[in-house]
Amino acid sequence: MPALLKRIAFEVNGSLLEETNTITSESTDGHYISLRPLLHPTKEQTAFPFEWAFAGTNKDITVSKVSEDTVKEDFLFGFDSNKYLHIPNQHEGPVETYWKTIHNGVREETGEIFPMGKAQPGVKFMEMWQPIDFSKQDLVITDGSVTKGRSVTLKIDTAEYFGLIIVVGQWIQGFLSKKGQHSTEGLSFIRAFETSQGTVNTLVKYGSDFSKFPTLFDALSVGTVVDANGASWETLEAHY
Repeated sequence: MPALLKRIAFEVNGSLLEETNTITSESTDGHYISLRPLLHPTKEQTAFPFEWAFAGTNKDITVSKVSEDTVKEDFLFGFDSNKYLHIPNQHEGPVETYWKTIHNGVREETGEIFPMGKAQPGVKFMEMWQPIDFSKQDLVITDGSVTKGRSVTLKIDTAEYFGLIIVVGQWIQGFLSKKGQHSTEGLSFIRAFETSQGTVNTLVKYGSDFSKFPTLFDALSVGTVVDANGASWETLEAHY
């Protein structure tokens, strides 16, 4: 089932930190994207005003049931902005996380990363995720019980570009990266909301290739190719 999750708390080694407007999209088929724009970027951060961004298909994540209210998710990350930008001291290998539904659909995610390698002490983290009604632009809290809604995923993987777009309900999130560039100039991101009238309200707009994101997602089927200003996106998933 599709889901739209808003991060409402972030704790690292016992310290609470939340300086972003983080939203994660999960598609019906298990594809995912998490965009984490900073709420108040400093002057030094304006060139890349994001804490992090990552995404992947269902081939880039392993999910297993631990108990009735907990699942284990191992993220492999088809795309990781930190690794794309060659930021030093990055965790290598899958990130093992545990997701526990605690009340009213709220999910508690816990895990540990090892930026200096597993021979060194890790960094423990906890994130709290609130399900959001993906049919409304305002961040309306829900208990996550809505299991039906539009779920569309498009992917581009050419000699020049690699990217993913996930549409959950009316919400659109995507990334586009230029292969081999490994700088902020090679990254583009979109977060948008499609109204009932079919217009698209852009909420996050970043990157020189922003125009290469498609914004029409109805009446697609798996395998359909969508062109956006010369960028050809293949439909991986289309549930309506």
